Parts: sequence; structure tokens; C-alpha cells
Amino acid sequence: YLSSGINAEYGGAVSTAVLSKISASKHEHIANIALLLPYLEVSVNQEYLVNRIGELASGSCVGTFRWESGGRFKNQPWNKELPTDSQIVMHCISTYLDSHLPRNPMYPEGRTFTTQYFVQTPSKADTKKREYALFQSSIHPPHFKLLVGDEVWEVSKGRNNLFHTLILLLYYLREEQHGMLGPVNLGPTGLNLTWIIS
Repeated sequence: YLSSGINAEYGGAVSTAVLSKISASKHEHIANIALLLPYLEVSVNQEYLVNRIGELASGSCVGTFRWESGGRFKNQPWNKELPTDSQIVMHCISTYLDSHLPRNPMYPEGRTFTTQYFVQTPSKADTKKREYALFQSSIHPPHFKLLVGDEVWEVSKGRNNLFHTLILLLYYLREEQHGMLGPVNLGPTGLNLTWIIS
């Protein structure tokens, strides 16, 4: 960062709009910043988000994960102005999959997974448009379901709801879609995500 004129100590203190401008103007110096920007879009509070992602990544098994809230920020308890840990994790997974799915002309913003395979309330879960999708039916507390055809697969509520829904999606893709998420192989010759349920 220092060689590009960006001080690393400001991580999380700069808005995504400023980072986008820096990326556009000094792209050759910091080529990877454009790849990171979509991960930061889940919250306008970049300082909290970067700090919380660091906390969730430390240790093992996301031990600090609080599904219906988040962590303390500047010695203050979490509040609903901040994203829940479930929102952060789901956004990171969606962004990761967006970066691996080819761009679809129907979704010019480049978020193929997010727009095609993830439905978030207050949008309605229209199962007729999709063969399958994740559906977040509630923000506070977060609750996720799996849409398959015209069925809604309910998953138990609580701390592990997001993880169980993701595992159910992987199982469905492995068994019914031959391990494919659209054109992307989730098996060992692709993103290798299906090992989670092997």
C-alpha cells in the first residue's frame, strides 16, 4: 500500500467510493483493490466491517460468530445499524461466487450469483423464475431457506441456519445438478466446494 500512496493503517476508514476512485486512477499500482471492493459493499461502516471480518477470521471455526448480531465496535455493543455476522458471511460467499460465475448479459452489474441465485427479503420468493436459489426470508433475526422448483425447503432457525442452508444448497447441487452451479463446477476440478459434504 505504501508504494501506491495509501497508508495501510487506514484500512476500513476509507469509503468504497474513495477506494473505487483510487483503483481507477492508480490501477497499475494496486491492481487487486478492484477485486476487494465488492466484499466491502455490505455496509457503509467500513471500519466496523473490516474489523469484524478480521475477528471472524481469527481463531478456528468462526468462534466469534453471532448469527443475529455482531461484535462490539469502539467499545459499544452491536446495533441494528451494523450488519449481522450472518449478513457479512452471506455477502462474502455471494461475492466470492459472483467473482467465479461468468457474467450474464441479463445481469450487467456482474453479480450473477447474487442476482440469479440469491433472493433477499423484501423481495418475494418467486420460485417460478428460478430452478433453485437461496432465500433470506428475514433480516432481523436472519433466516435463510432454499428454493427448489416451486418448493420452499425450510431449514431450522437459529445460529446454524445460514450454514445448514448453504450445506443443503451444496448437497442439492451435487446430487441434482451434477455438482454444477450454472456453468461452474463445484467439484474437485472446479471450485472444490463439494468436499465440504463428502
